Amino acid sequence: MRYFVCTFDQFALGIPEDSVASVIIHSEEVTGTVNRYEGGDVFFSLPHFFALSGLRVRHGLVLKPRNHGNSPEPEEGPRRVLLVNSVDREADIPPEDIYPLPELFLASEQFPFFTGISFAGPVMIVFIDPAPLIARMLRDEERESA
Repeated sequence: MRYFVCTFDQFALGIPEDSVASVIIHSEEVTGTVNRYEGGDVFFSLPHFFALSGLRVRHGLVLKPRNHGNSPEPEEGPRRVLLVNSVDREADIPPEDIYPLPELFLASEQFPFFTGISFAGPVMIVFIDPAPLIARMLRDEERESA
C-alpha cells in the first residue's frame, strides 16, 4: 500500500494514500488542535495533538469526503484536513513490512487510530487510520470546551 510519510522529531506517521484527496501547502499559523473555518472546513493539527506544537505546519492532507448512502460518488462539502509539519515523501510499504502494535498500545484503547508500525532504518513509522483519529480529536475538543 502507498502512504504519505510525515516525519516528526522522534518518529514518522504513515497516512494511507487511499484516504487522501490532495496535499496542500499551509502557511497560516496554527494555534490549536482543531481549527474551524468559515464554510465548514475543519483543520486538525497533528503537531498539536501529539504535543509537538513547536513544529511549524507546512502541509495539509485533505481527506477524501465520506460516502453516504449507496452513491458510488463521494459527497462534496466541507473539507477535513490533517495538518502536518511536512509531507516528506510517498512510500510503497508492503503489508509484510508492517507489524502489529505492541499489546501495551492496544490494551488501554487510548490509540485506536494506530494501525501498525514499520521501520525505515532508524526511523519508526507509525501508521494511522484518519477516521478514528479525527473522532478522537473531536471528542477531546468537546471535553476541553465542556
